[in-house]
Amino acid sequence: MLGVLKKLLGWNAMSPSRKDVVRYKLNSFHATLACLIPRNISNIFMCYKSDKHMPGMHLYGPAYGEFLKPYRYRGIKLLEIGIGGYADSIGGNSLLAWQAYFPFARIVGCDIQDKRALSTRNTRVWRIDQSSAGDLAELVRAEGPFDIVIDDGSHLNRHQIFTFEALFESVSKDGLYVVEDVQTSYWPGQVGSITWDGAHIGEPGFPDTCVGYFLDLAKYLNHAEFRSRCGVDDRKLRLARSIKRIAFEHNLIFVQKGDNTAPSNLNDIGIS
Repeated sequence: MLGVLKKLLGWNAMSPSRKDVVRYKLNSFHATLACLIPRNISNIFMCYKSDKHMPGMHLYGPAYGEFLKPYRYRGIKLLEIGIGGYADSIGGNSLLAWQAYFPFARIVGCDIQDKRALSTRNTRVWRIDQSSAGDLAELVRAEGPFDIVIDDGSHLNRHQIFTFEALFESVSKDGLYVVEDVQTSYWPGQVGSITWDGAHIGEPGFPDTCVGYFLDLAKYLNHAEFRSRCGVDDRKLRLARSIKRIAFEHNLIFVQKGDNTAPSNLNDIGIS
């Protein structure tokens, strides 16, 4: 039977990359059927070999389970930046997991490498550079708005901050923005084969890291209580007016969008 299937698919004539694409498409079909079976997100990540929840790697499953539950059976649009793969595999493992978890979702994946061959009936894949304002603007024009955005891209702090500021406006009301792998905020200089742009927690440069940025942004959630404009970052003030919650997990940040314009309970409500 397997030999017949290979012959029908032209397997023997394919290059290894083509084999990977066909295998991925078969896995995608499996994921669209698997979404009918209620399983927790941790199990789904492991089933599709996503490093989002894998012993010895990340353990994002419980946090994702908490934050994604309200969206699971809605007709949402989910954007993930960073598809993975490269030298060791074709990638797309988390895209399969999203297909298996969200039965009614439209999935958009992006990568700096050309992974458009991974597009399926429910998933569109774009080639973009997340550090390019033009690329991000084009993506929003074509695909936005998004109910969930997940940044699993370069993990460089400057890219994480830039992408958030470029895309958060395109997140729908009560939507969710997620930044993964923020451990790089604590990695200064060369770690392995990559030069990272993090900083030690006590150094002056730490506020400019991704974690430092969101820690500072969290202070603005109580902007109605500010008694003075002294030292206020207007950009963060505007963002905070549409953020209900910022949650920090190990190597993970969740930003819940929502109206945050309630006044102070003091007579003088502070800055406008």
